[in-house]
Amino acid sequence: MIKPRISISLICLCALPLMLCACSSSQKPTETAADGHVVYTDVESCTRFDNTEMRVQVFDMDRDGHIDLWKFYSNKQASDEEKGEYVIARKELDLNSDKKVDRIMFYNQKENLIREEVDSNFDGDIDWSHIYDNGILIRTEFYSAACNRKALDSDTQSLKPNMIRVYRKGVLTREDIDARCDGVIDRVTIFNPDGEIAQIGLDSDNSGVINEWIRY
Repeated sequence: MIKPRISISLICLCALPLMLCACSSSQKPTETAADGHVVYTDVESCTRFDNTEMRVQVFDMDRDGHIDLWKFYSNKQASDEEKGEYVIARKELDLNSDKKVDRIMFYNQKENLIREEVDSNFDGDIDWSHIYDNGILIRTEFYSAACNRKALDSDTQSLKPNMIRVYRKGVLTREDIDARCDGVIDRVTIFNPDGEIAQIGLDSDNSGVINEWIRY
């Protein structure tokens, strides 16, 4: 479930154990809303210390008085001369102004996007995630609400994607589907270099093994 990893009340809360935070106000009012409250583009910048140093910036991008973008920076893993530099580690966005994080983007130390998780229907659950290698999409995972409920009712309570798409050089090459939501692939589709269906594999007897192939 996608949830904000940090809230307005938590950003500058210094009483939590093992956490210290120092906030330097960078609030610059840009305009005043109809109800009289001041709207900020850059709401506040803080530095948190939670075992490892993490710098957090929060923004009100649509200027409605509520934070809708969080940027998390970590210390750059570099030589002594470069220590103290920060690199983007994660971004979190509230896309529909409901005060919940709907999109999370993860970055490596080179600030390349490596994973993206999205709650596209704003129900609080991840619907899909993209995985990247050097900025190129290599895998997409889709999550079904029905499969999630079934997993939560099971003994393991482990959430697994019910559909996986694999890409090569940005082109879709394979699609795996778990139609029964049991963690076992029921249908495999292979695509040719032009993105057309080349083969479809089926688990026709519910044995957990793809035993029938249809070629095009």
